[in-house]
Amino acid sequence: MAKKAAAGKKLAIQGGAKVFDGAFPAWPQFNPKVYDKVVDILKTGKVNYWTGKVGMTFEKEWAKWLGVRNAISVTNGTAALHVALSSLGIGPGDEVICTSYSFIASSFCALQAGALPVFVDVGTDHLMDPSKIEAAITERTRAIVVVHLYGMVADMDPIMKIAKKHNLYVIEDCAQCFGGIYKGKKAGTIGDVGCFSFCQSKHFTTGGEGGMVCTN
Repeated sequence: MAKKAAAGKKLAIQGGAKVFDGAFPAWPQFNPKVYDKVVDILKTGKVNYWTGKVGMTFEKEWAKWLGVRNAISVTNGTAALHVALSSLGIGPGDEVICTSYSFIASSFCALQAGALPVFVDVGTDHLMDPSKIEAAITERTRAIVVVHLYGMVADMDPIMKIAKKHNLYVIEDCAQCFGGIYKGKKAGTIGDVGCFSFCQSKHFTTGGEGGMVCTN
């Protein structure tokens, strides 16, 4: 069928032969065993974070998997980034270096904290270019938000070196890089704080929205 479609003059959308007849695979896909666990939780009547044990257990297991001391669950990845910056005391009058290529939350978190995002361009790998960071640093710069994208980890050694030189915090946005490894270290454990998103479209989802703030 693929050969016939390729040889045809019309695309499928124009009435030509289809290469694939099925629907686009749905995402996320859940293991049916999860359904019963969800029902069991609902039956207990303890469905919020404080009365049930599932949320706290998830935090402990996530921290164990990532290899950090603390994992704090939040409503989504945007909230995770906001919490990370605010917990570091970043606010009005401060500047935060952000990548020019990412979801809006990676820079909007600076505005949420009352700070100003300063953009640094990416390289051919779509990740923050370490060679362009220092030119963006001013006396007001307090942190760098590094985005690991498409399962690829940014080049963290030079970024951490620059951060140490200028006494800056490093926040890792790992929303699209679960389990990424950089020189033996997992994404989210290299900087000061690692942030994850469990949105429906991510590698790992809690069913709709969710996020995690991770730190030692």
